[in-house]
Amino acid sequence: MSSQALTICTEAEQSGDLVRLTLTVDLPAGVHIEPHQPTEPYLIPTVLEADGLSNVTVDYPEPTVKDLGRRDVTLTVLEGTLKFVVTGRVPAGTNRISGTLYYQPCVGGACLPPRTTRWHSPVSGTTAYSVLRALVP
Repeated sequence: MSSQALTICTEAEQSGDLVRLTLTVDLPAGVHIEPHQPTEPYLIPTVLEADGLSNVTVDYPEPTVKDLGRRDVTLTVLEGTLKFVVTGRVPAGTNRISGTLYYQPCVGGACLPPRTTRWHSPVSGTTAYSVLRALVP
């Protein structure tokens, strides 16, 4: 498989000291990551964190069921275009938010080592970028 990178788009809206940020992650075709609450205890959850915000809540995307062809395992995954919604209080004078997305990419039946990707966003407005480090070798 050729080298592929994920893309991230952020859109943030500030109202007083409250910010609501939508982080959209596009995974390449054939790649999935585990949801925030995986169905099996040995699977690594996806975790989104926002630095510098207080009273943070994160709404994670809904997973889909993946058929592995085995009756004893039900796997839920995140694939395609994913939307994470972060809400929190931003300190006065802050004009940029950043954070991390921790995930384990899987291709077919093989899971790659977990990754941590830094993301950033203006407190108000939109930004889009491609994560330069390859997601899939």
